[in-house]
Amino acid sequence: RHTSSSTHTHNAKMSFYHPLLLLLTLTLTLLTLIPSTTSNAAGTETLIGITGKNFILLGADSTRGSSGGISLTSSTADKISVLSPSIVAAAAGDAADVDAIISSLEAHCVIREYEDGMMGRDVQCVFHGSSGSKGITRSGGGLDVTSIAHLARSSIASSLRSSTPLQINLLLAGMVPSSSSSPSPKLYWLDEYGASQCIKYGCHGYGSNFMLSILDRGFYKDMEEEEALELMKNCFDQLKGRYVINNPQKACVKILDENGCRILHL
Repeated sequence: RHTSSSTHTHNAKMSFYHPLLLLLTLTLTLLTLIPSTTSNAAGTETLIGITGKNFILLGADSTRGSSGGISLTSSTADKISVLSPSIVAAAAGDAADVDAIISSLEAHCVIREYEDGMMGRDVQCVFHGSSGSKGITRSGGGLDVTSIAHLARSSIASSLRSSTPLQINLLLAGMVPSSSSSPSPKLYWLDEYGASQCIKYGCHGYGSNFMLSILDRGFYKDMEEEEALELMKNCFDQLKGRYVINNPQKACVKILDENGCRILHL
C-alpha cells in the first residue's frame, strides 16, 4: 500500500510539472527565433564622426572580416567614400550591402548633378593638358546630405520588409551651402533598422561602448580641427588598450570642409 501511494504521488507530481516543462521548452524555442535587440550590423568594425566649427571629421578602422567574423580578410579597407564634392559616407556592415548602398547613393548624386547642369564628379575637366578642377565652382545643384540621408534611410527601412534586410550602419557627412555665410557641417547617423538622426558626434560598432563616454566628455561646440583630431586619436587609442579586437593597421581618418574631402593622419 505504501509503495502504491508513493507511485501515485509521483505520477501526480509528474502530471503537474509536465505542462510547465512543455511551456518552458516552447518559450525558449521562441526566444531563439527572435533577433537580438542588441545586435549591431557594424559588429567589430568601427566608425566615428565628429562635427567641428566648419568641418566634419570621419574615422574608420581599416579591417574587413569574413561573414563568420573570426577571420581577417583585409587590413587596408577604405570605409569612407566620397559621394559628391560636399558629401562623404562612412559605412560598415555586410560587404555586399555596403557596396550596394554606397554605389546607389553615389549614382543618385551624379545623376542629379547632370540634371542640374553641373559637371558630374566622375568627369575631370582638362585645359591645355592640365586639370582645371580647381577653377571650377560647384555651388548649388545636386543632392544635399539631408536628401541622401532620407534616401539611404528609405532603402534600409524598405529592406526590413523583405527576406534580405540590409545589414549596414552609416555616418553621412555633408557641407550645407548657405547664402549668408560659409557652408555649415551636418552629420547623420543611420543604423540597420532604418533609424536616422542628425547628430554632432557619434559612432558605430561594438567599440562604441568605449568611445561614447570619451566623446561625451571631450566634445564641445565649434571645435577646431586640431582639437577634433586629438579627440579622434584618443578614441582609437582607447580601443587599442581596452578593446579585445585590435586593428593591425592605423585607422583611416578623413576631413570634409568647404574645400572638399582630404585624408588626415593620426
